[in-house]
Amino acid sequence: MSNRKIALLSACGGLLCIYIIQLVFALRSPVKNISLAGDFDTILINNGSNSVTLSKTDDGWVIGEKKYAANESTTDGMVNALKTVNVLNTVGKTGNEAVEERYELTGSKAVTVTASKKGKTLRTLKIGKASSTGSQSYVTIDGGKDICLVSGNLHDTFGKTADDIRSKIVYKADKDQLSEIAETVNGVTLTVAKSGSPAAWSAAGGTPAVDSEKAGSWAESLYSVSANSWLDDSFVLPEKPESVTVITAGTKKITLTIYKTGKDDDVKYYGTCSETPYKFELSSYAAGKYMKKAEELQK
Repeated sequence: MSNRKIALLSACGGLLCIYIIQLVFALRSPVKNISLAGDFDTILINNGSNSVTLSKTDDGWVIGEKKYAANESTTDGMVNALKTVNVLNTVGKTGNEAVEERYELTGSKAVTVTASKKGKTLRTLKIGKASSTGSQSYVTIDGGKDICLVSGNLHDTFGKTADDIRSKIVYKADKDQLSEIAETVNGVTLTVAKSGSPAAWSAAGGTPAVDSEKAGSWAESLYSVSANSWLDDSFVLPEKPESVTVITAGTKKITLTIYKTGKDDDVKYYGTCSETPYKFELSSYAAGKYMKKAEELQK
């Protein structure tokens, strides 16, 4: 037999050995993926005395009866965790109080999550404590008696209040469609507009000349804003606003009004916006963008 044939047969034998080893390890692997076929339109989270209902709409997930918009990345994580559960091991059975307490699957420590569609339950997870590594969780699945060790810290994923899940975005416009910013502070209006070809930002509406780059940078920074937190409906705002800003993007006009309370280190900024019926608190940095002085935009 030629050396070439011997080498070829040896290579084939080596590849076969590698395949067999991989197959053996795959068969021994304890990982079991429990996947959910189809989508769901409701997620119910019960966390002790806290209960949160998420509903799916054409615009995304919303929270509760008031339909607060939910944070997209948070709900994406929840949906993925419900659709596929990676079971690493079975560590015990329910029915023994001491065992259930060991894995924090009793009382207010456990988080129960139910995913359903049109009222039909598709998946239920009862989530206990995280593993010592913090990257796995102890759960029961779909009412089963097995206590499973699964991938991911599901207590972090689902152990949230409505406020934790709620999106903090107040408004978000298309930056490319921004065409005019009109900000009024103490009765003085600063207006910049984008026009020409190529398009450039310049003063408008009687505002003194501004630097185009500075004006453009400021205007484009206002395409979106997020709240520090949302306020209770009963929260009373000051009578006089600090500023009123109208952002024009395409055919839409967005009005954001800033209010200020306190002095020095105790200053707080609050706001209202035409894009939401809810009042909110802003960071001093975010609020400052809506109280720009004309001289800051000059050359």
